[in-house]
Formats: sequence, C-alpha cells, structure tokens
Amino acid sequence: MPYLTNERSRTQASVQSLESEVVRITAQIESAQQALTGARAQVQAARSQLTDQIAQRPPVAAAAAAADERVEEISRAIDDHAANEPDKVIERPNRPPLPNPAWRVWKQRLDELVREQTGAETAASAARSRLAAVDAAIARATADVSAAEARVAQVAASLDQLKPALAARNEQLLAARHELNVLTRASDEIDRSEMDRAALEQTAADLSARVLKLEDAYAAARAVSRRADALVSSLTSRRDQLTALLADVNGQLPAAVAAADAADAAVADLSQQIDDQLSG
Repeated sequence: MPYLTNERSRTQASVQSLESEVVRITAQIESAQQALTGARAQVQAARSQLTDQIAQRPPVAAAAAAADERVEEISRAIDDHAANEPDKVIERPNRPPLPNPAWRVWKQRLDELVREQTGAETAASAARSRLAAVDAAIARATADVSAAEARVAQVAASLDQLKPALAARNEQLLAARHELNVLTRASDEIDRSEMDRAALEQTAADLSARVLKLEDAYAAARAVSRRADALVSSLTSRRDQLTALLADVNGQLPAAVAAADAADAAVADLSQQIDDQLSG
C-alpha cells in the first residue's frame, strides 16, 4: 500500500505538471500567433513602402538623364561656337585695327552659353542627388522587407515547433490521467474489506500496459526533441547567413555613394577646365 500511495501521489503531481505545461504552451502559441499577425502586417507595410519608392524612381531617373543630356548639349554648343570664333579686330592697311563687331556678338553668345552650362550643371547635380536619395530609400525599404520576412519566418518556425509540442503534452496528459485512474481503482480495490482477485489481476494487467505506454511515449518525446533541436540549429544558421548578407550590402553602399560623389567632382573639375580654357 505505501508503494501504491506514493505512485498515485507521483502520478497526480505529473498530471498537475502536464496541465501547467499545456496551459503554458497554449499561451505561447496564442502569443506567437499574435506576433505572426503583426509580423505579416509589417511585411505588407514594408512591401508597400518599397513599391512606393520604386514607383518614384522612373520620373526622377528620367529628370536626371535629361539634366545630364542638357549639360552635354550645351557643351557641344560651346565647342561648336568656339570653333567659329571670328577675328577680334579688323586689320586695315597702314591704319590702326578696328574692333570687330562680329567678335563682340560672338563673345556675348559664348558668355550666354557658359552661363547656361553652369545652370545646367547645377540642375544636373541636384537631379543626381535626388536620384541617389531615391535609390538609398529603395535600398532601405528592401532591407526592411527582408527583415520583416525573416521575422515572419522566425515566428512561423517557432509556431510550428509549439504546435507539435502541445499535441505531445496533451497525449502525455491523457496517458497520465489514465494512469491516475488505474491507480485509483487499484487503491480502491485494495481498500475493500473483501479482496477480488480477478479485479486485482486486471489492475496488474492495466499497470503493465501503462508501463509499456509510458516507455513508448518517452521514446516518441525523445525523437520529437531531437527533431526540434535540429530545426532550431538550421534556422539559427540561416538567420546568421541572412544577417551576414545584409551586412555586406550595407557595407557596399558607402563605397557606391563615394564613387558617385567622385564622378560628380570629376565632372565639375572638367567643366571648370573648359571655362578656364575658353576664358584663356
């Protein structure tokens, strides 16, 4: 009897523990489902933001291309105009030379073209800056989408792990409750004044079957635990890979921006050389 009493107490404690586990895992599942809903909403918002940024790029890119084309057009006009420079003075035999009116007209037109070139270069630089800002916004939105999708995958994977765990705990709880019922019937049978041998033999058979079920449940739980550990390891490795890729992309952005700034500076320097040459 002391052994049976202790076994029933142990089983009651196991039932209570499993009930607490079921409540805890159920709460975790509800929390994960809410987190999954929120993460999916973040993905939708990030994708919408990315779509908006991508939609803004074509007109900005077209404006930047048109501004660069305008600079090239004025540069070609300056080159053509410089090739047709008339003589600055009109030579006269045995008389002082006279200023050439045609040269003054030519010079006025050259000055106009140079002013137009300066304005066009300023406008082109501003257009390129706007395009760079849009590209940076697209890059940030793309990173936000990737991060939100990774969050969805992480939460979904956690939810996929919790659901089998809840099912396993429910099965264990049913088995523990059955075991408790068997022990209670055995204890009640023993407490009777008259012993029923057939009932006691049935109780012994039930206890033997219970032992076999517990052993099978233990083996199944071990298998589930191993699969869960393998899944967690795989997801952690994938997360590390995605984090490294994102860091690499972010690391390349400053170099690209610096290259664009250097190109702008080179254009400005060449334009200044043209102005200096023409002025000379």
